[in-house]
Amino acid sequence: MSLWHMRELAVLVGTLGNLCTSPVARVSGARALALRSCAARAELQGARDWCRDSLCVGVATPAAQAAPPQKIKIASFNIQVFGTDKAANDAVMTMLSRIARQFHVLAVQEFRDGTGQVPQLFLDRINRDARVPYAMVAGPRLGRSDSKEQYVIYYRADVVAFVDSFTVPNRGRFERPPLVARFVAGQFDFALVVVHIKPDDAAREMAALARLAETLVDANERDVILLGDFNADCAYFSERDDRHPLRAPGFHWVIGNEARTAVRSACTYDRIVLLDGTFGYEYVPNSARVFRYDSAFGLKRAARVRAVSDHFPVFAEFTITGPDDDGR
Repeated sequence: MSLWHMRELAVLVGTLGNLCTSPVARVSGARALALRSCAARAELQGARDWCRDSLCVGVATPAAQAAPPQKIKIASFNIQVFGTDKAANDAVMTMLSRIARQFHVLAVQEFRDGTGQVPQLFLDRINRDARVPYAMVAGPRLGRSDSKEQYVIYYRADVVAFVDSFTVPNRGRFERPPLVARFVAGQFDFALVVVHIKPDDAAREMAALARLAETLVDANERDVILLGDFNADCAYFSERDDRHPLRAPGFHWVIGNEARTAVRSACTYDRIVLLDGTFGYEYVPNSARVFRYDSAFGLKRAARVRAVSDHFPVFAEFTITGPDDDGR
């Protein structure tokens, strides 16, 4: 092992050392030496095989490090009833982890796990086959009924840095109050507002979401991104209601009414809504889409598609090369 390789690894470990979910942060002794050996091998191979043995998962190497991206993909995914049963299904977890790695940031709704272990199990599964480490931000379990849900945001730690987060005080406005989390990627700093709207109260909760967005925007931060399962279609909400507060000028629904986000119907439940400060600046025009994992990964049987979720993910792309003027 050359001094150059050892120095590069030391820089990597120092960078990731504060990420408790990173494989690198947990290595020591003989395992660290094995990681250095593996990193050197990957560098010599041009990273084509990318350290296939388990010791190398999540380790970046000098040759494998690509140029910093100029844009990132931010996604939302309601993973239907994501609890211990789904986590025990190896085929489903494999598919979910493949989906997660398509994005730099993935906001997940509908974790239903009384043990509190499934979000971490999912992170471990994502990182098992990841070329770069992912980390996560988890909110508390929420809901007025016995069926509590949890929001969790997964992000690529080599590109995106977590700043802080909080859960919105309830005050009766939401069945499951939104999780607000701030991140920085390159020159782009932004706040994600993740929510799973109660179907029977969709119009009222979305109005509360519009008011919340207005309170989060100030002179220092105008890049506020609303995303999640809004239940904003079909029997729950009239998507042509232009008088609704969340339809007011300044709110841009980049996942349009023509999109299909539900697996079993043509409904557009899942949305990404941008404000002026992001829509006219960092947002890549016409980049917002539905990610059809069935066609992307060749899932032909409907039962296998539904085993993953009853929703498809939605995502949009954003430039991160700056300057981040927040619309000013």
